[in-house]
Amino acid sequence: MRGLSLFLLLGLALASPLDEARALYARGEMEGALFRLKPLLSGYDPPEEALLLSGFAQYQLGRVEDALYAFARLVGTLKGGPEALYGFGLALRAKGDLEGARSALEEALRQGYGDAEAVLRTLPPPSPPAPKARKTPPPFRAEKGAFFVGGKPLRVRGVNLGVALPGRFPAEFPEALWLYRAWLELLGNMGANAVRVYTLLPPAFYRALLGYNLTHPKSPLYLFQGVWTELPEEEGYGDWEGAFLEKFLLEGREVLDALHGDLRRPPKPGHAYGDYTADVSPWTLGLLVGREFEPYSVAAYNERHPGRAYRGRFVEALPGASPFAAYLAEVLDRLATYEWEAYGAARPLGFVNWPTLDPLTWESEASFQEEYRLRKARGERVEPPRAGPLHEEDTVALDPTHLRPAAGSPASLFAAYHVYPYYPDFMVNEPSLEGGRYRKYLERLEAHHGEMPLLIAEFGLPTSRGLAHFHPEGFHHGGLSEEAQAERVAALWRDIEGLGLAGGLVFAFLDEWFKKNWLFMDLEYPPERDPLWHNLLDAEENYGLLAATAKGAFRLDGDPEEWEKVPFLLREEGRFLKAYADPEYLWLLYRGPLPLRVYLDTVPGGVQVAQGFGAEFSLEVGLEGGRLLVEKGYYPYEELSHGLPGTEFLHFRGFTRPGGGPFVPFVLEPNRRRTGRDGTDYPRKTYELGALRRGEDPLGARDPTADYALGPEGLLEVRLPWGMLLITDPSRPTAWYAPKPIPIEGIRLLLEGGKPLRFAWAPWEAPAFALRLKPLYYRLRNLWRGP
Repeated sequence: MRGLSLFLLLGLALASPLDEARALYARGEMEGALFRLKPLLSGYDPPEEALLLSGFAQYQLGRVEDALYAFARLVGTLKGGPEALYGFGLALRAKGDLEGARSALEEALRQGYGDAEAVLRTLPPPSPPAPKARKTPPPFRAEKGAFFVGGKPLRVRGVNLGVALPGRFPAEFPEALWLYRAWLELLGNMGANAVRVYTLLPPAFYRALLGYNLTHPKSPLYLFQGVWTELPEEEGYGDWEGAFLEKFLLEGREVLDALHGDLRRPPKPGHAYGDYTADVSPWTLGLLVGREFEPYSVAAYNERHPGRAYRGRFVEALPGASPFAAYLAEVLDRLATYEWEAYGAARPLGFVNWPTLDPLTWESEASFQEEYRLRKARGERVEPPRAGPLHEEDTVALDPTHLRPAAGSPASLFAAYHVYPYYPDFMVNEPSLEGGRYRKYLERLEAHHGEMPLLIAEFGLPTSRGLAHFHPEGFHHGGLSEEAQAERVAALWRDIEGLGLAGGLVFAFLDEWFKKNWLFMDLEYPPERDPLWHNLLDAEENYGLLAATAKGAFRLDGDPEEWEKVPFLLREEGRFLKAYADPEYLWLLYRGPLPLRVYLDTVPGGVQVAQGFGAEFSLEVGLEGGRLLVEKGYYPYEELSHGLPGTEFLHFRGFTRPGGGPFVPFVLEPNRRRTGRDGTDYPRKTYELGALRRGEDPLGARDPTADYALGPEGLLEVRLPWGMLLITDPSRPTAWYAPKPIPIEGIRLLLEGGKPLRFAWAPWEAPAFALRLKPLYYRLRNLWRGP
């Protein structure tokens, strides 16, 4: 605690709450120190020093659980440095999790915290792994609409644990036990009782889960373990049999071996590996196989395997089940048979499903072929649907109720759906769902499944500047502040809970920068560098309970203090301009006459707004609003129609290059026009991406829908996500261009009445990032634990 002792040497006469708390701690008055710290700990993102001091004070008072939570809030967000790791290790040792303590203390020592060495010497050596043995099956059942643990119903309150940190792809897993242990402590303290992982994670995760559950026997975190698979593209979309099936089953058997602490897996590209010695099978509540299967692949399989049926030892497909349902019955049965024969264990089983494959039919959702026929009959100039895979949303069903446990089976079955309020299109268009669309959809889904437990295996909403689907009740795919996310996700949970469903798993734990969204993915180039920067337009990158942002990110509030070390781009009588770049935004700080008018030049060409200056963008920001316009030839879309009023649509043109103007609005089309089976048209919905909104980030949180803030004496602070400037990769500055994006040396700016300015920033190969708990974390904590 040498770093902490340095804080305590400060003069006792200083009057801030933190200084007073330090002084009281130094005198051994722990309760007084915590009282002084209380107001500092109440916000979304408390000061690191306050959390650190409170953790040590709670530890000194013997309140190990409170100390663990304080240290986990630091360690789990990669804050507090080695001193937080040291405190976390002390608390884990006191709790009895010696392996977790060793991991945290060794990391503290590696980071130079010498006091950890003496504590490490007090820890006994790790116990050898237990030999493989047959076991008593865990007391889990899925029946009568619920999960049961030891005969008592358990409503699942869980979180999907994606773990790709910024700069990493999903298979580049963290390897640190201490990090997983801190994350699990955060989730447990939030009131979660379950976590889901999509594939086998490194051994450190399962060791951390074992340590957590052994030290929290009355409130463990149950595990839903996934068995991942991709589509069998190399064998053809419909051929899941033969070698592909055997690979799928091998993955499942290795997952089961790992859950029982009985797997040594050699390095394998795209997979976790190592020695799996932690037996977490007593807490594995369910096995979930597969992924969101694409309807075209399911349809192709059904067509190629007519009449396929399956009746196994533990699971069987009912007469009339689709061929693909029978296929999944075989996968589940063979995995259940393996676990029973190898370990004497069985547990609830399910496969991943979603509304595009639900067994319900929606009048508003015609197939592409149906839409084509209806529109052509009206006289529209439409082309038949293209050949190849089509992402149909209501043409084929995959029904979990067509599977059942075989007579006397120790395994049981549950239905698992990823259900979001904004997708597929029938979720926003269907007239029969009006007046509480999400709840009404879940009601119908629940009614169909009867006594089969219905788990909403993914639900959530993202915080982002970009919006990828409008929802008529405000549950949009993006375009939400962090506080709006908290409010609306809580409403989704109340629907799940209010209907008495088996439970829900929030998506997701962490903002993951590698993800891609259909509306914005084509503007990210090259795709292999996507994890190196955070696209605030892309909703898929922003679902987390844990925000992943640029390190040292400015707060949008109009306060110039954060800008003190940023050099001036322009400084003249009556006005100045500064610019700053991070992995998320281009930031501008301006003082001068309003509105601010500035032209931006990123690539060759553009509107000749001054001699030798061709601009691709025009930015204007004033007291009442702002707007970013794009040069017409550079705009990646064009407005087309099918020849009749109301048939207009935005066509994506692909790579473009600027012409000579004019500037036009940057408009996007998140909701495409759809035609229902009865011929009803559901119009498209568009919005202007470049319409800028005034706002501020809340303390300790962010409102990504706010673009500019006004400060004292006419100060203007503006932030623009890189994608709005068609910067396809700010980490190695690259800009949109035809025939393909090109490297750039920076951005040129021209203020009205001024001379051209150039702003360049240093490239990076590893993004500097920070983690922070979003308001959603605290909202769910209030719901699941109580205020």
